[in-house]
Amino acid sequence: MGALDLVLSEVQSRFGISQSKANSLLSGLLSLINDQAGGVTGFFERFQRAGLGNWLSSSLQGETKPLDGETAATALGKDATERIAANSGLSFSTATAAIGFMLPKVLQKLAPGGTVPSRLPSELTSYISGPTATVNTRASEASYSPEQIVVKEERSRPHFLLPLLALLIGAVLVGWLYSNHRSAVNTSFNAAEQVRLAQNKALTALSSLRPGFGGRDLTNALNLNVMNFAPGSAQIPQESYAFLNKAAAAIKEAPSGTHLEVAGHTDSTGDDASNMNLSRQRADTVRNYLIQQGVDPNELTAAGYGQTKPVATNATEEGRFRNRRIEFTVLN
Repeated sequence: MGALDLVLSEVQSRFGISQSKANSLLSGLLSLINDQAGGVTGFFERFQRAGLGNWLSSSLQGETKPLDGETAATALGKDATERIAANSGLSFSTATAAIGFMLPKVLQKLAPGGTVPSRLPSELTSYISGPTATVNTRASEASYSPEQIVVKEERSRPHFLLPLLALLIGAVLVGWLYSNHRSAVNTSFNAAEQVRLAQNKALTALSSLRPGFGGRDLTNALNLNVMNFAPGSAQIPQESYAFLNKAAAAIKEAPSGTHLEVAGHTDSTGDDASNMNLSRQRADTVRNYLIQQGVDPNELTAAGYGQTKPVATNATEEGRFRNRRIEFTVLN
């Protein structure tokens, strides 16, 4: 069995795609690595620039946590992933989700023990269809870790190149560390800032509702807000009261007979039963507060869905943040 045959079988089963399409996806991914400026090390640096250094390190240490499709497309480049999807005859969403699933497994085969070759090893180039499959794989290797990139020079190379090589490695290391630092600063997820921005959008949208607005207009505005409950708590966050007061006023101005569902959702942290109960408590808390502000109780229904209806991946902090939400829906 080839090095990645099991990965191909898992992709076919998990995403319900044919063997030829799975092969095409893997071929496209490996071709992207093979053609990457800077070789395999340059490919790895894509993940550093995308703020995925910790995920990359964990993958090289044996974890197989997949990337969600959107994150994978961002790291690899949207144009590249669109080409791979088109060549495979798959939708963009299916292709990127499958690529995100394959990535940690491919990286482990590519860099066993954290040792990164400068080019694809022959056991992987055999999966590339087309002329690029005949690439020369005899090359130097690099040992990769978040702290260092050290090139192991082949003995046959002239010794006078060693000082020049050392300078080159030093420059690459400094650039990589600087890029990694900038990436971590620029891409770190700030929940408080996301809450602030979302609330401002929601308040603006509610203020922009014109007389005679419909239930759908109302819920579109309400759902722009984000309520960031504390873990395990159904207590309304202090910063959300201004939004709820504005929401209550808007709901009272809605057309007569408008009936809204206040739905609570959680991320996948914890067990199903606890998450279902917590989501119901949060929905009840929001409904009760709106009623206290004068909304007709007959116009509001509370429901909890736990972790059953995610809108993003639960594999990242940002995804879990987006899944923990209150969502309004028109029931009539």
